[in-house]
Amino acid sequence: MRIGGRLAHEREREADDATAGELVIEQVTSREAADRWHQIAQEYFEADYYEMPADPVQEIYERIESTRSDDRYELWLGYLRTGAGGAGTPVVLGEIRLPQLDNIDNAVVNVATRPAHRRHGYGTAMLAHLTTRARAHNRTRLIGDIGEPMPPTQPADTSPTPPPGVLFAVRAGARPVTSEVRRLLRIGDIDDVRLSHLSEDAAAHSTDYSLIQWEGPAPADVIDDLVVLHSRMTIDAPLEDLDWEPENWTPERYREREQRVVANGQMCLCTVARHDPSGQVVALTDIGLTSAQPEIAYQWATIVLPSHRGHRLGMLVKLANLEYLRTSRPHVRTLNTWNAAINDHMVGINEAIGFRAVERWREWQLELSDSTN
Repeated sequence: MRIGGRLAHEREREADDATAGELVIEQVTSREAADRWHQIAQEYFEADYYEMPADPVQEIYERIESTRSDDRYELWLGYLRTGAGGAGTPVVLGEIRLPQLDNIDNAVVNVATRPAHRRHGYGTAMLAHLTTRARAHNRTRLIGDIGEPMPPTQPADTSPTPPPGVLFAVRAGARPVTSEVRRLLRIGDIDDVRLSHLSEDAAAHSTDYSLIQWEGPAPADVIDDLVVLHSRMTIDAPLEDLDWEPENWTPERYREREQRVVANGQMCLCTVARHDPSGQVVALTDIGLTSAQPEIAYQWATIVLPSHRGHRLGMLVKLANLEYLRTSRPHVRTLNTWNAAINDHMVGINEAIGFRAVERWREWQLELSDSTN
């Protein structure tokens, strides 16, 4: 949820009725307002996360301007009214994502208060506002993620103080439902000898498979197989106690995703493994980048069909895509990935490649029927 502050009553006011110093919450509908929203995002990412910037502002523009079919976004900005009655200092942001094709009981939320203005109830007010908006869209559940520092090693008789976001989520009545670890790979620290051995081993176990790579739109002859693989992501990935139903992917949905990547100023590098005897694409991995942050890359999906596991295909496609990244984007310095803590197989692959844990991330869930807001 990326939320902080204390649970209290919402203090939203209509703009014309607000007095100086009161919090006013307004929807972000223009690029000018999106720029102000993004400024808060930049500040809290710098304060709260390890070597990870906020999403570029182009991605914020896409959320408020898009007519996409899979998700609807609402962005909200809370600011303090000035004595002259004009817009004052932005202090808190809110975001709500409303799935449209599946998971229509869920609302994915993000609340963040400007670091210099925390512990004044602004995050609480925004969460109350997003709760009202979720109910207006007939959603019964809020879901959000909170990043935390990796737990330090401490004596057995002591316990670490939870970060503000975790304290806030607990007070709001939310519960943690997944546990993930963010890992970082520094490209300059890669052990090429080790990767060569890993690649040779993966190739020796996957002689019936060949690799296909591309940047941008996928070849038309593999779309149906990609749809199957993306649908498996919400079936095979460890979701633990998260209430998230399988997503129904179609060729149209996949092509719309590709269009959204372009609209966001992003690029996608994809490597897939094709089973040569059948011609079916059975494994994929992709890496996302953005032109606004050319030194940072993000691991997106990695999936292997269950019937083709045991052939080192996960390692095979990840190593090939990493090499694709290094040769086509030599300026990239870091690659980020997130894995469920219980996903031992994928964690083992990533750590063998050289990824190292830097943060803990958990998704939190709040049933609106249990909320006092």
